[in-house]
Amino acid sequence: MKLISQIDITRPSGKSAIQLLQGDLSAIPSEHETDILAMSAFPNDYAALKGSLVYALKEKGLSMQALADDKETDLRDQLKCWLSKPLSKENQAKFNFKKILCFEPGEKIKEPDEIVGNIFRCINTFVFDDDNNVVAMPIIGTGYQQVPLATMLPALLEAAIFWLQNGLPLNCIKLVVHSDEQLEKALSIFNNFKEGLNKATPAPQSARGTGKPRPKPVKNLAGKKNDEAPTSANYDYFLSYAHKHADEIKYFVEQFKNKNDGIKLFYDRESMPPGGLWIQQISNAIENAEKVIVFLSPDYDNSPVCWDEFQCAKLMEYNKKKSIIQTVYLFGHTATPLPPIMGIYSYIDCREGNKEKIDACISQLLK
Repeated sequence: MKLISQIDITRPSGKSAIQLLQGDLSAIPSEHETDILAMSAFPNDYAALKGSLVYALKEKGLSMQALADDKETDLRDQLKCWLSKPLSKENQAKFNFKKILCFEPGEKIKEPDEIVGNIFRCINTFVFDDDNNVVAMPIIGTGYQQVPLATMLPALLEAAIFWLQNGLPLNCIKLVVHSDEQLEKALSIFNNFKEGLNKATPAPQSARGTGKPRPKPVKNLAGKKNDEAPTSANYDYFLSYAHKHADEIKYFVEQFKNKNDGIKLFYDRESMPPGGLWIQQISNAIENAEKVIVFLSPDYDNSPVCWDEFQCAKLMEYNKKKSIIQTVYLFGHTATPLPPIMGIYSYIDCREGNKEKIDACISQLLK
């Protein structure tokens, strides 16, 4: 495996890199040792088809089926991915990676941007562990899924640049191609991104990484614009919730305002633009909030938008080295457990959307 090109990224907490390499991910050399190997498979199907990475790993003695049968974390219901337990010490030394992060996007990838979003939502869930600093992956979806490399690689690069510039604690993302034909196409795309990034005028942190203009400001309930320079923060609270629970959130906001009409809340997401601008504005709004209130529910778990909001807030905590997330348990989980990244926080119990509990929650927040 050899390094072909590299994009250097400046993060709030230091430098990181996106690398383009050529080689065999089933035979990673020690100089390119990685913590997590990210790869894809068809749902619940780990057949070792010749020419696939699953096949190459099995030929060298590592069974994806065995890893899938004993997962460390299963997020297939929420993000269509799972994380393996650590390989044995012997296999870690042999393969030069510790764990596999497997994406199972479905029978056919139709929306690469959506799949790439889920890839990074899942990566983001695990990289706050200090042992997970380097991720290697093929250009996911361009093998048996037959997604054009010219479609998938730009989406991967755009997402990687955005999250790293906003402080994702990864030292390196290694994107690996195998064939000379893939390499020729990938190198042109990769170097175009590299050149564009080097020429770009530094932008506010939340607007970097996509090559698109900074989004127009939108107003929140307090009448503030989300790109106004804050004196300390534009908002006291950013409310992150599943839109299915809009009635409960409306009640929460009304009661909060009744008790403190000067409170500044950001929760009106309907004024946000669709597509790539969404994540930029959310990141900016969260960066300009003192606290983020997360209303947990099964619907929250299953919303990609909610995952983006939560992980932007998690990054702000990491970058600012202080607690900004307060979880409120709005509706309980029955079929699936609370995702680990959300379950580590002490929550205020308002299940099942109980108004008396919501009133008590507001009183607790205003102490």
